[in-house]
Amino acid sequence: MVMMNNNVKIELLAPAGDFSCFMAAINAGADAVYLGGNKFGARAYANNFSQEEIIEALKIAHLFGKRIYLTVNTLVKEKEMSELIPYLQPLYDAGLDGVIVQDLGVFQVIKEQFPAMELHASTQMTITGVYGAKFLKKLGACRIVPARELSLEEIEDIKKETGLEIETFIHGAMCYGYSGQCLFSSILGGRSGNRGRCAGPCRLPYKDTKGNTVYPLSLKDMYTLPLIPKLIEAGIDSFKIEGRMKSPEYVAGVTSIYRKYIDLYLNNPEKPYIIAPDDEKILHGLYIRSDTSTGYYTQHNNKAMVTLKEPGYSGCSDEVLQSIRTKYLDTKRTLPVKGNIRIVQDKPSELTLSCNGITVSKTGEIASSAMNRPLTKDDIRTRICKLGDTFFQMEELIVETDGASFMPVKSLNELRRQACTALEEALVSVYSKRDKKTIEEIQQNTLSIKTEPVQSLSLMISVMTYEQLKTVLLDDKSERISGMYLSSDLFLGKDSQKVMRLMQEHSEIPYYLAMPNIIRKRSYPYLEQLEKILQMPSVKGVLIRNLEALQWLMDIHYKGEYIADYSVYAWNKEILSLYDKLFNRITVPVELNKKEIYSLGDLRRHELLLYGRLPLMYSANCVRKTLEHCENKVESRPDIYYLTDRYQNRFPILQNCLHCYNILYNTVPLSLHGQWKSLLENPCAVYRIEFTLEDAQETANILDYYMDLVKTVENGDEMTREFPFKDFTNGHYKRGVE
Repeated sequence: MVMMNNNVKIELLAPAGDFSCFMAAINAGADAVYLGGNKFGARAYANNFSQEEIIEALKIAHLFGKRIYLTVNTLVKEKEMSELIPYLQPLYDAGLDGVIVQDLGVFQVIKEQFPAMELHASTQMTITGVYGAKFLKKLGACRIVPARELSLEEIEDIKKETGLEIETFIHGAMCYGYSGQCLFSSILGGRSGNRGRCAGPCRLPYKDTKGNTVYPLSLKDMYTLPLIPKLIEAGIDSFKIEGRMKSPEYVAGVTSIYRKYIDLYLNNPEKPYIIAPDDEKILHGLYIRSDTSTGYYTQHNNKAMVTLKEPGYSGCSDEVLQSIRTKYLDTKRTLPVKGNIRIVQDKPSELTLSCNGITVSKTGEIASSAMNRPLTKDDIRTRICKLGDTFFQMEELIVETDGASFMPVKSLNELRRQACTALEEALVSVYSKRDKKTIEEIQQNTLSIKTEPVQSLSLMISVMTYEQLKTVLLDDKSERISGMYLSSDLFLGKDSQKVMRLMQEHSEIPYYLAMPNIIRKRSYPYLEQLEKILQMPSVKGVLIRNLEALQWLMDIHYKGEYIADYSVYAWNKEILSLYDKLFNRITVPVELNKKEIYSLGDLRRHELLLYGRLPLMYSANCVRKTLEHCENKVESRPDIYYLTDRYQNRFPILQNCLHCYNILYNTVPLSLHGQWKSLLENPCAVYRIEFTLEDAQETANILDYYMDLVKTVENGDEMTREFPFKDFTNGHYKRGVE
């Protein structure tokens, strides 16, 4: 066991969905609380806090030396951006300690308007490694909440390489997919996880390929009490409990037990770390889904992490719940105060209070000569020690009086109230003082690109397989193609030489490398190979799917074109102003409707997905491995696995064994061929046809159809051919998300 520095401080961060949960967290020993207001929070269905409640919570938290972080962790539409500053201003003025953010447009606004506010990168940003963390540090983040899928080794790397504060989840419900990159609920029902409205389709039953009803996408709840020493030794700064939808009893019970074991280890790391069975039983009884696992800290994926059977919920005994209520909910936490009061005839009364090294004094009414009975020390002590309406408790009160003075009870009470208010303000004011931070801007490796908008209709083709690439290049209409996105995995497997030969034979077409959707440490060796591919003369640029790839490209000083995919979210003009400096072209988000897309302004620097099967979820856990076995087909593309829902929809799942993640695709492709006239009202620079699971024949059929469509549009004619697939979706182009 590693000897711990006595100065090591681990922040225990508890959730609060309402004010009673907030008080439960404070009373149970949380160092900080994260909560949401009535806007911009990723738990739209929690009770959440009014502005007045947040300000009151800030006062209480700061009295006890605790901190509050506000969740501003949704993607924000352009029409909503004007609400952001008025929403945050009073909370900033009241001393809000930090904000947890997903949208980089929101991030930019807060950095500029509230420069002393701590910016925490939400787990919704899908930070999966050192590169993404470095990028956000340059932007001004002081804390990263990385993807929940990361191992302890990967977390340690981020800490070592960036020095940023690291906040990770230690307890509670877990998403099956990488947070922030899940469109499952959004595409199926219009309730977007990126907007805090996830309907939880991963918790539903599905039939496997053998017809068995299982719950293959429902993870067991996280429980890491046995890992606390390892988590501390890994350098994690903040331990986060999930649960803004949970009860006050859950918040208090879970917080108190983790507080106990964090302190036990920190106080004596050499002592054997033993968990009492009764404590473990309480934790498992406080709203646990079927069973628990320790999450991804020590495993990349595992069948044992998945519920498989219908999730149930363990229950806590009424005796335990009542014990929690009595200890943490029905009692009031107070701060010990020392006081000194002086009441002397013909002089102003004076009360001095001290707490946590802060001292305040207040003078009151002039004491008069007692006509009948003078104030005794006990009389004065009784009135001044009556602090029930405050968070103070008088630990010691020195009373100085001459035995001949008198003051009305009303005056004594007023003096006490004024002194307590002054002490509260003095204790809280430490958190309200805002000294501007020096924020490191992106200076090195920024691109400052200002390319001329493309004037003519441009069509890009994206392929994932050699068969798709060959079909497209050998098509007699391929001269209409403006360029091609080639999956980077094509250059890392058995088809790499064939791919490069095809590229040489068709060198007239500009090629772009499409980076992996998820980049983890296990993929870093492949980046060295991809750097060589980028040096090929026919490779003109890169399609970037995440912040990891963006920072890696800047680190290697790549000078080609930077194209942001739709997974690099750009929902508002604020983020576009940042991306203008980083990308040659930005892909239109797939969750915005037509009106919201047009609100972004001139789209001639944008690209729009015209056709493609949308990925609903990326996951570190593997459905095939869970339900059958691990194929580990690094050198060849695995067969597609299917899950069938209760409506008989078949969801294809692709195993990317090279980087070890799953992609769960929508049951039908997106196709906007019927919206062509509408699309041309505000034309984009580029329209993309994206092939994913299509075989050679399907690829040829789709390509041929769209080539004819482009020709028809250019000639001003009406398209009469039927679309090759009977079933398709317009996605969110018409409806959008809430």
